[in-house]
Amino acid sequence: MSGVRKVKRVLVLGSGGREHAIGWAFKNAGCEVSFYPGNAGTKLEGKNLNISEAELLSGNILGEFDLVIPGSEDFLVKGIADGRINVFGPDSAGARLEGSKCFAKLFMEKYNIPTARFQIARNKVQLVDALKSFTPPYVIKADGLAQGKGVIIEDNFSNAVENGSKLMDGTLIPGVSGPVVVDEFLKGWELSAIAIVSGRKFALLPFTRDYKRVFTGNKGPNTGGMGAYGPVEINQKLVEKIRTIFDKTLFGLEKEGIYYKGFLYIGLMIVDEEPYVLEYNVRLGDPETEVIVAMEPEKFVGNVLKAFNNEDFEEYKSSKFAVDVVVASEGYPESPRKGQKIVIENIENSEKEGNILFYAGVKEQNGELVVSGGRVLHSVGIDNELGKAREKAYKNIQNIHFEGMFYRDDIAL
Repeated sequence: MSGVRKVKRVLVLGSGGREHAIGWAFKNAGCEVSFYPGNAGTKLEGKNLNISEAELLSGNILGEFDLVIPGSEDFLVKGIADGRINVFGPDSAGARLEGSKCFAKLFMEKYNIPTARFQIARNKVQLVDALKSFTPPYVIKADGLAQGKGVIIEDNFSNAVENGSKLMDGTLIPGVSGPVVVDEFLKGWELSAIAIVSGRKFALLPFTRDYKRVFTGNKGPNTGGMGAYGPVEINQKLVEKIRTIFDKTLFGLEKEGIYYKGFLYIGLMIVDEEPYVLEYNVRLGDPETEVIVAMEPEKFVGNVLKAFNNEDFEEYKSSKFAVDVVVASEGYPESPRKGQKIVIENIENSEKEGNILFYAGVKEQNGELVVSGGRVLHSVGIDNELGKAREKAYKNIQNIHFEGMFYRDDIAL
């Protein structure tokens, strides 16, 4: 590692299971890990910084770390990577790929990247006109960040107009308003493709599949993700088509004067063996990260450090399977119940046994664990066989208890 930045002190930004998983992997690799703001589980891996966001962004605290990994897109859209060489993530210009659905769709159109046919609507009249040019089910997406909840899928035209209008005026999701993208509905199967990126160079991480709908059988509203598994094996022809999409994306960013470094997540819909881009994310996915990290923590960390240090990094295969089942609190995603006491007993939480528990919406209060968010815990099972990994993930859930807990029972089926 001569001539490169030595990485000892790592700061992970965010408070969910994704951030716990990233920190866990870097701690196991011998790094000293801190989190902001973190949760009750990240304290098990290192230190949670007890400061305000203003202090974090304005002072020299970020400069005290060798490597800063933003888990959440919020930090990147706000420009935390702008002018900072120790942040592994794109600057605010690159973060627009996720921060603005309108920018992303127009970017795809410009650089001939396969995506669903679309129209942009900035008011109710434009929304009605746009919807008339599509057949149901109607797909409407918020332009800005919406914590994975900014997608409406409606079979009924009137409902689509009503909810789309509410999405624009800010009455559907608190804090979310502005233009919307009306997308053609694509019928196929979803795949999460995530790569480590440094400029035009990229290496795909093992493919994963996540489950967006809240209830078993893909029922109920969209969520940030109720579980995931990997690796998902796909044929080489499809892999090459996906690589072409990444290549075109990085070419387009370079043409726009954007140097991209960090993680690039492309949510794909596979229709008749052709991949179409549903969305870009400028960071690791959640719950995909928990699966990717659990499968091969050493290879994950090693390649991130190589990319960060402008060394050659590589794609790797996983010899293991991982399954992540999200344990959520009733009312999620709309208005999750909070404050219940969590009891975790006899948990087989060891890497050797192939069981890991990553914390998400959990805080410590008077020495007890309590629910503080919609997605509470991630039960991850790891094994050489997918079925056994799945069994381990579900077996561990039997040791978790809090009022109103629920989970999907069809992850990785």
